[in-house]
Amino acid sequence: MTKTSPRPERPPAPLVQFKGAKPPAPAWFERALAVPADTGTVMVEGAMIHWKAWGETGKPGLVLVHGGVAHKDWWDSIGPFLAETRRVVALDLSGMGDSDHRDVYSMDTYALEVIAAGRAGGAFAAEAPFVVGHSFGGFVSLATATEFGAELAGIAVLDSPVRPPNEQRNTPPPRRGGGIYASFDAALQRFRLLPEQECANAFLMDHIARQSLKPMARPDGSEGWTWKFDPHLWSKMTYDRQSPAEIAAGLKCRIALFRGANSALVTDEVWDFMRETFGADTTMVSIPDAQHHLILDQPIAVAAALEVLTGPGWG
Repeated sequence: MTKTSPRPERPPAPLVQFKGAKPPAPAWFERALAVPADTGTVMVEGAMIHWKAWGETGKPGLVLVHGGVAHKDWWDSIGPFLAETRRVVALDLSGMGDSDHRDVYSMDTYALEVIAAGRAGGAFAAEAPFVVGHSFGGFVSLATATEFGAELAGIAVLDSPVRPPNEQRNTPPPRRGGGIYASFDAALQRFRLLPEQECANAFLMDHIARQSLKPMARPDGSEGWTWKFDPHLWSKMTYDRQSPAEIAAGLKCRIALFRGANSALVTDEVWDFMRETFGADTTMVSIPDAQHHLILDQPIAVAAALEVLTGPGWG
């Protein structure tokens, strides 16, 4: 009988070491959290969509779209800084954050949600806004640019791997969430990034993890805590499979591409393919010392790059 090697032991979840306490945060993040934000909702195709916004209505608009099973508060280290020069709106896509769950999810509906939340939050008040999406949100941004690009100034796609058709995922991601934990701290200490990676900014992981939970009764009737996102999200998702060439050809506005320079998803090979697909004159930015979750790894660098790329001088 052939012996198999034991599976490597999974490292502890990153917040276990803090035992429910908040990690120390730098002064710049505390200042970002102190920036006033408006909040609101908008109904889209029968689901209530939540949004938050920083900055003055009437300034140039920017709409921020989070990644899969994430939420609008992932942008709390970036949105307040961009709000000095624009109206910044971040939304919870349906099935995630505080927004309603659906029986079926699709990119077409997500594109509607981006536009509707942007309008409700004031991002369209001055002129055509930019849309910025991270990971899954980058694909939502591409769908928005395909359908509503004529109403946008441009999009920025952050670490969303556009691969050759034979290398694209053909099955939905595994089921996530659904467990109910006995206490808030117990749930908090189970939080992990997806895909998993190390992140030096534990204070940001702690912040987004705390905003990812909601109370829910346990089977025995006692109080418990669970993740906000729909645990059946991926199995309910419908996909309109387009080739990379069709995606690029269908865009109705400008595009900029970002990645973490050390991303495990947007590798050098994928990055080169994306350059070929979207054209050599496409703005492409690799953020140093960042992995897939670049908005957590290097939030100040990402904010600075977006300030330049979504400003009046771009293009």
